[in-house]
Amino acid sequence: MTGDPMFWDADMTFRELREQAPAQQVVLPGGLVAWMITGAAQARQALTDGRLAHDMRRLPDPRQGFGGLRYPDDLFSAEGRHLLNSDGTAHQRLRAVLAPLLTRTAAQRWQPFITRTCDELLDALAAADHPDLVADYARPLAVRVTTALLGIPEDLQHRLTSLTLTMISAADPENPTVQKRRTELFGLWSRVLGDKRRRPGDDVLTRLTVAHRQGRLSAEELLSVAWGLFSGGITPTTALITSGAVEIMQSPELRRALYGGDATRATEELLRLTSPFPVATWRFALEDVTVGDTVIPQGAVVLISLAAANRDPASYPEPDTARPHRPGVHLAFGLGPHYCPGAPLARVQAAIALTALFARFPDIRLATAKTVLRRQGVLVDRCYERVPVRTDDTPTQDAT
Repeated sequence: MTGDPMFWDADMTFRELREQAPAQQVVLPGGLVAWMITGAAQARQALTDGRLAHDMRRLPDPRQGFGGLRYPDDLFSAEGRHLLNSDGTAHQRLRAVLAPLLTRTAAQRWQPFITRTCDELLDALAAADHPDLVADYARPLAVRVTTALLGIPEDLQHRLTSLTLTMISAADPENPTVQKRRTELFGLWSRVLGDKRRRPGDDVLTRLTVAHRQGRLSAEELLSVAWGLFSGGITPTTALITSGAVEIMQSPELRRALYGGDATRATEELLRLTSPFPVATWRFALEDVTVGDTVIPQGAVVLISLAAANRDPASYPEPDTARPHRPGVHLAFGLGPHYCPGAPLARVQAAIALTALFARFPDIRLATAKTVLRRQGVLVDRCYERVPVRTDDTPTQDAT
């Protein structure tokens, strides 16, 4: 996997890897040798195999895992103690704290707030001279919903978002500037949680501080889960809405599904097509693990490409074609005990946001060629940097 990730055609890259072998060794940016799983059947097996651990500290040899080094997109494995780098009883305990806060019923209660926020942002988008779906719509929506859910003060939203995006998309986590931002970010989170203890509210952070006071979360887990929820709330949702909008602009079938009131079906197909988490978070082989016909050796770093699995023709006929009424279940939110707990809220946000966008602007289209849209991140976070659009009758410019 070579070249500038900003310009990767990830779908083509993953397709080529899958056609070579559904599980194989690759060299990632930064020189890390890992095993990449790209087949749908193999991904389902790996996602539910307890021998592929999220917690690298379970490896018997401390020189294994990342070998003490840092790599692009390693944030959720290397930092703190939370759902994405825990296993077994520790993971079950953390999930038990969060599960009641992120149910489908809880997500549905946010529908009026999401709808109002979309309307406000669409008013601003209509008035913008150079509207951008990332900066003017999808990201502020995801930030507002996530901060309201968590109970983060409005005056801290911008700085928390900026610092979080810096950490997630860092090409070199050891860069002194990135490390400085890290210190500021976690210091800011300590301040937010301290304020929440002194002035509790009806929000998720208050409930997490109560869980900490009850001994169900350690101090490190409280901090880690808080920033993990925030980052997990803004980046994949932004990616889903922006990538989903780009797909809808080019698919009459998806447009018809939205206009026909079938936003739920359209959203599920967009999740399969765009895979907001292109690659599941890092796993580490506790022993030799056979995946399909391939033996992954003990100690190996393992990546499961949800994007590749979701476009495997063995599971999804004509996988690159949008079919809103496609049968079957995608892997966009993972599978098994680590299934994304934020999936209900992400689904609600995307369905409302995309329906509102295309209802307000039925003729919305890209203001540049899709081929020149750039993405940030390497594997885990692959959101577009910008998606400039035309919302009026001005001819589209095929800028390069």
